[in-house]
Amino acid sequence: MKKLLTLLLIICAFKSQAQYNATNFPNNIDKLFAQEYSKDASEFLTKVYISRNILKLNENELTGFQIDAITAAKSGELTTVLYNCPKLNQKGLVFVFYNYKHFSFYHFEFNEAKVLLDKISAAVEDNKQVLDEVNTSVLKANDIHLIFAESSIRVVWDEYDSNWDKSNFKTTYRRFDKFFKKQFKG
Repeated sequence: MKKLLTLLLIICAFKSQAQYNATNFPNNIDKLFAQEYSKDASEFLTKVYISRNILKLNENELTGFQIDAITAAKSGELTTVLYNCPKLNQKGLVFVFYNYKHFSFYHFEFNEAKVLLDKISAAVEDNKQVLDEVNTSVLKANDIHLIFAESSIRVVWDEYDSNWDKSNFKTTYRRFDKFFKKQFKG
């Protein structure tokens, strides 16, 4: 009995130590975990946002839609989510902002999203030449400001200021076309 009790105390001690250490990660590991949480939580909450605020649902009628939470910015503060509801002919892109306090959503209908992503893509290419002359360039899209640097795009909206790595943008741009082409092959 004493051996069992001793073993239980040792296990409990290791468990409590692991919980303590899990809350005290160095900043870079903590940000990695925040990014994963942000993407999962973003996907979960975006489903509610889309169903309540975007889709024009009919009363007592089951309606399905697809979403694709593409990528979280390395900062863990911005996730891009695509959605498509063929039954209601509604589709688009949602920027999901997270600031460790709450989530906010910025919606672009499909055509707006396509134009925005094309403009950002062109700006990324043009920015290479612009940065030779100045050290900052900016693109305004509605009330979002996109500030271009060598390796990232700052997405500034309301109280949010997120770094969107250019590789994350390219993933979003590529998956946008792929997601909607797949939806129309039927």
